[in-house]
Amino acid sequence: MALSAEEKARWSEIDSIIAEHKQELKAATTHEELKTFAEEQGFMNKSDFGKFKFSLRKIAVNYDELRQATFAQRDKERAEELSDLDDDAPLIQLWVGAVEGDDDSAAFAICNEDDDAVWYGKFFDDDRIRQVGDLVSAEQSVADKAIWLASKAREAADVSAARLHLYTTCPQLDEAALLATGARFGIAVEVIVDEDERAIQMAEAPGYKRWQDNDLGELVSVDG
Repeated sequence: MALSAEEKARWSEIDSIIAEHKQELKAATTHEELKTFAEEQGFMNKSDFGKFKFSLRKIAVNYDELRQATFAQRDKERAEELSDLDDDAPLIQLWVGAVEGDDDSAAFAICNEDDDAVWYGKFFDDDRIRQVGDLVSAEQSVADKAIWLASKAREAADVSAARLHLYTTCPQLDEAALLATGARFGIAVEVIVDEDERAIQMAEAPGYKRWQDNDLGELVSVDG
């Protein structure tokens, strides 16, 4: 679809402004600096912001990569802060497991220290992490779900931060990604690999249980 004369003129205007401020924009260390510049120039609207990001690429500045790096650094710093939690800080213990079926279906389970299922059932087809037929990605997905669930338990218990002992039989998990997820939710994650298959056995069971059908505050031990 051909651009209108008005659109061509706007592209040219944005390119010109970026070229004029090239050194300033290339010196940006966070996406927020670029966002502030866009706000000052009136680019923070649906039509112009995409043009702004694309034009930045012409001077070798990638807004999305810088945004991702900014958040990754913040997650790292927050994870480091959380790692300093005392041993008597609120503690949550969850066991996770996943199974892949011959029909390309998969199921997961999250259990508590009393061997009770807290959340289990089939993976949805649009799961963000699990890839069909890939057991490790299914295990990664349920571990990620457990961290989110721990954050809901933390909120239910009305505590600002908590530790999570996350038990899994899968040694191939991306622990850095899990720690980053935990950082965003105020959860200090410790991944513990052992041979306890309680969650796998539950994942193999028929039926399901919703996470909402629990008193999540009971998952939090305030005695450490």
